[in-house]
Amino acid sequence: MCGAAIALYEVFPGLESSLCLYRRAYYLKVGASLRQRPKVRRAASPYGRYVGACPVLYAYYAEHGRSLSTNAVEELGVVLRGK
Repeated sequence: MCGAAIALYEVFPGLESSLCLYRRAYYLKVGASLRQRPKVRRAASPYGRYVGACPVLYAYYAEHGRSLSTNAVEELGVVLRGK
């Protein structure tokens, strides 16, 4: 998860994102425009599985799991990259 956050932060530092934990799995929701989606997918794919555009599924995971961050890419990217 940290690798994906760093990779996304390098490409899109202000990207809207949130992170939750549901049944021992981390889920990162990224709010990317249609033009940004291929770059986001390429940047994050080495670090996890792409689920696709499923906001209702993520909302379920966030509601029934544990919400960890509402700005995950920026928060983790700044800390882990040291910027």
